[in-house]
Amino acid sequence: MGLISTLFKILHWPICRAYSRHLGDRPADAFLRFLCSFYFLSVLHFWPNFVNPRRFSEKIWSRQLHNRDPRLTTISDKLLVRDYVTSKIGENYLIPLLWSGKNPEDIPYDELPNKFVIKTNHGCGYNIIVRDKSKLNKAVTKRILKKWLGENFGQDKYLGIAWGYKNIRPNIIIETLLEERGKEVPIDYKFWCFSGQIGFISLHFDRNKNHSTLSFDQEFKPGSGLDFGLPLYGGEFKVPSNYEEIVFVVESLAADFNFIRVDLYIIENRIFFSELTPYPGGVSTKFQPLQQDYLFGEKWK
Repeated sequence: MGLISTLFKILHWPICRAYSRHLGDRPADAFLRFLCSFYFLSVLHFWPNFVNPRRFSEKIWSRQLHNRDPRLTTISDKLLVRDYVTSKIGENYLIPLLWSGKNPEDIPYDELPNKFVIKTNHGCGYNIIVRDKSKLNKAVTKRILKKWLGENFGQDKYLGIAWGYKNIRPNIIIETLLEERGKEVPIDYKFWCFSGQIGFISLHFDRNKNHSTLSFDQEFKPGSGLDFGLPLYGGEFKVPSNYEEIVFVVESLAADFNFIRVDLYIIENRIFFSELTPYPGGVSTKFQPLQQDYLFGEKWK
């Protein structure tokens, strides 16, 4: 499987990306769907129907291939989404923004606290976590940021079909670093919402070291949700006492979409917005077990 994956990256992905660039902002045609189906088959082991999708996995790919709703660009932009969140629930749920700009050389390091997070707004994985400013190599950071800013995540990564990222204007964002009881990474709460209502909840623990998960139904009863192929969290977990407020926040942000994943951090019962995710898993995640793929698909009207 390693050889097959390598061949896809070397031979197949560039062809898909080139043809997707040719289409521009037009929805995928039959040829791009045909090209993408081969990689879908390699990941999920069945031939997809992107025109009349039934499974959740098919619908995620179909949204990437066909849906050109400009709101997908707004919510995928980590800077513009802050205005979207403010318009829906107010700014109190936002992680404090310390600085934003287009040029890495303009970052005011002397004015920043000792800990912070540097991001770019136009893709996934563009993050630098700074836990001690005095140890940050600014020259390396500048090179990394310039590289990221020169990429179009929607067009240059994977198959080039994550359209929501394609038209984002790249910016640098610096936010407060959130910490929880000495843990390097707080619990990542992900609410899978259908027609504006929570359907399932997944929690991710210790993402940088011993990544594990728990899943729940919409009432925080355990055992429902997707299998991410990760170990189950074995530690103690208590449902947040402000669950009603959490539901209000999540469903207010999800109201405009037939499906969206709302990601939050909840630290000492304070809710912080993380992101709105229209393409969870992108093109690389195998949704399992099979019945969950169908169940999520049925909920996505």
